[in-house]
Amino acid sequence: MRYVGLVFLSAFLALGLASHVQAESLERAGGMREPGEILGGPRHSKAKVERYARSMDSTRYIMRTIPIYYKMAPRRNIAPDVLIAQAMVETGYGRYTGDSKPWNMAGIKKGGDVGDEPRDFEKPPTARAGVRMHINHMAAYTGKKPIGKPHDRFYDARAAQKDRGYWIRNIGQLGGGIWATDTSYDDKIRNILYGMSRA
Repeated sequence: MRYVGLVFLSAFLALGLASHVQAESLERAGGMREPGEILGGPRHSKAKVERYARSMDSTRYIMRTIPIYYKMAPRRNIAPDVLIAQAMVETGYGRYTGDSKPWNMAGIKKGGDVGDEPRDFEKPPTARAGVRMHINHMAAYTGKKPIGKPHDRFYDARAAQKDRGYWIRNIGQLGGGIWATDTSYDDKIRNILYGMSRA
């Protein structure tokens, strides 16, 4: 009887260890990404991101897009919380104090040779179109396929990144003229992500 009990206990412990190892592998494979990584699952839940956005008095332009990012970005394995943090930087929490206008979530310009005038920026008609454009623009830099027919600037960004010889994987790679010329661009995104973690 004692032998049967030991066999049963050994089998139970082995099964528990196997499921723990499997759960850890799944978490590493598709779950929690490393801080600073762009690809992978979100580190912050949609509810946490919404709490943070409200605490920063984000406008409806941010608030309406959060669920859309969480629905669409995982289709390309791009972290929705990173894109939302980037959109907060680019739009001033949805206040649009720069040259781009509502529903352009990342200051994306039209294709070809354009300047910095308001007319040079894309003008998506809806929140969903703006989020899809942002995801597709990040897809251009990360080597991912676009969702649907991409905006014209997608092709310019994809070609430029291919010429650089590598795909973007980390927030720190977005500055230096690749996505933005601002040398503190990645720090601004990281600070927002940190704020999300505390919400």
